[in-house]
Amino acid sequence: MKKPAAFLDRDGVINYDYGYVYKLKNFKFRPGVIRGLQLLKKKGFYIFIVTNQSGIARGIFKEKDFLKLHDQINQKLKRKKISFDEIKFSPFLPNGKIKKYRKTSKTRKPGNLMIMQLKKKWDVNLKKSFMIGDKESDKICAKKSNLYFEYATKNFYTQIKKILKS
Repeated sequence: MKKPAAFLDRDGVINYDYGYVYKLKNFKFRPGVIRGLQLLKKKGFYIFIVTNQSGIARGIFKEKDFLKLHDQINQKLKRKKISFDEIKFSPFLPNGKIKKYRKTSKTRKPGNLMIMQLKKKWDVNLKKSFMIGDKESDKICAKKSNLYFEYATKNFYTQIKKILKS
C-alpha cells in the first residue's frame, strides 16, 4: 500500500546549519523536530532525508564522517522511537577538490534524482507527500518532483501539524 512521505533537507531543516555539519558535537536539532518526526511516524509517513553534502567533494570531511554522524543521529532518534526510512545524500560538486566527487550529478539539488530513486524504491503516495527545505535549490527539486514544498519555519512540529491539516 502506498504511503505518504516527508522529504526533508537536513541542514537548516532538521538541524541548525552551522556550515558543513559532520560531527555530533556540532549537530543540534532545530525546535520541534523530535515531536514533528514522531507525529509523522504516528500518521504513517515515510521520512526521507535528501541532502547535498558538498563538504565531501570540497575535502572538508569524508563520506565516512557523514555516515558515522548519521549512525549517531539514528541512535539518538531510536531512543525516541523515531527513525529515518532512508537518508540520501549527494557528495558531488563540479569543481570539487576531491577527484572522485568532482562531477555534475542529477542527485545534487536542484536535481531531483535522489527523490526519483526513493520514489522508485519505496511505495510512495506523491499526492500526499511533501518536501521541506531551506534553499531555493530544495524548492526547485520539489517542483521537478511534483511535491508540495515549504521553506522551513521556526518550529518544525508546528509546521508539520499545519501541513498535515491542509
